[in-house]
Amino acid sequence: MKEKLKKFMELKAVRSVTTLFSGSLIAQLIVVGSSPFLSRIFTDEEMGIYTLMVTVVTLFGSVACLKYEPAIVVAETDDEAYNILGLCFWICLAITAVTGAGYCVYLYLKPEIVRSAGIFALLTIPILFLTGMNDALFSFNTRFKNYDLISKAYVTSSALKYSSQIGLGLLGMSTGGLNTANFAGTALGTYFHTRYLWYSRDKARCITRQGMKEAAVKHRRQAFFTAPAFFVSTAYFQLLNFFIEMLYGFGTFGLYSLSYRMLNVPLTLIGNNVARVLFFQNATTEYNETGGYRRSLLISTGVLVAIAIPMVILLCLLSPWLFSVFFGASWRMSGVYAIYLAPLYGIRLVVQPLTQALVIAKKQSIELVIQCAFLACSVAAFVYCRATGAPMESFLTFISVSYSFFYLVLYGAIFHYGKGKKQA
Repeated sequence: MKEKLKKFMELKAVRSVTTLFSGSLIAQLIVVGSSPFLSRIFTDEEMGIYTLMVTVVTLFGSVACLKYEPAIVVAETDDEAYNILGLCFWICLAITAVTGAGYCVYLYLKPEIVRSAGIFALLTIPILFLTGMNDALFSFNTRFKNYDLISKAYVTSSALKYSSQIGLGLLGMSTGGLNTANFAGTALGTYFHTRYLWYSRDKARCITRQGMKEAAVKHRRQAFFTAPAFFVSTAYFQLLNFFIEMLYGFGTFGLYSLSYRMLNVPLTLIGNNVARVLFFQNATTEYNETGGYRRSLLISTGVLVAIAIPMVILLCLLSPWLFSVFFGASWRMSGVYAIYLAPLYGIRLVVQPLTQALVIAKKQSIELVIQCAFLACSVAAFVYCRATGAPMESFLTFISVSYSFFYLVLYGAIFHYGKGKKQA
């Protein structure tokens, strides 16, 4: 039995998943472990203001390279991969400049943020650029199997970020300290992501304007379909942050933000690692051989469902108590909000990591249409609650039910296109 286990652990895919999973696990444990301290140092309003600044990064950083970065992994040659990385740099720089200008306008319209964070609110702009490039460098290191560097970037970035947030918070730096620590942690993660690129910098000489242009044309579907779909998929969750703040204020939004962060831990830990390395690679191989990915899809679905069901049950039964114990009695309502959102996040945990299947099947346009339905639901929920004065619980119920329905529709599309032409 021990010999079989040893041989299993020696498999390349298993080692890759184990390395990434362990690093991400430690990083997420740091997030969870620091949260009880942060919730007692900062008020719900301060956490709400900081989360809005992070929302800008999450919303635009996810598409800062117009989703060309996944093409680095599947590029036919290393020269092409380097040229795609160079393309990502210039696109990210342009997106950051445009978004940064819009962000400055937003700060002007929201003086509460500037009063709380001061000049440190502007650190969101370089954080946005670093976040976009980290996604590109993640794909770059994935191609060259530098999973140890990716894991180190996860752990060191989280450790510096959250320890600095606690330290600066104790010094009374409020949201300015939160954003400064976020910048420091993100920059340290970038340092580890770039180490292999630095050591192989001679190879980067193959990056040319013509090479980047050819890569941009060859992988244009990423910019035309994947990027809009990914932006919409990010927007329909991130826009909820702005909607909740406008409807119920920074205090209620701060309570919701803690629920949101804790519910995202399983998705980040499992979806961003196991799905990228295990499902995407296996599904791609199966698709090339059979024209479908049904077997890989069913295996991954079974694993994700087995994790999601206990998670949802636990959250529905114990969330208010757990949040009160770990984060303080003043955050009990965050646990109540988690009950409303738990079924949605359980379904999302299963479906979201599998959406890469539509990229494999070149059906990104289908994903875009469904994602637009999510966005329409978030806008409808905002309009309804604004017009009727409905409470936060009604808003969350509307979102949970409507989003869950369209996630099931999305999974139906993924399953449909996974059958394959070559399968019996």
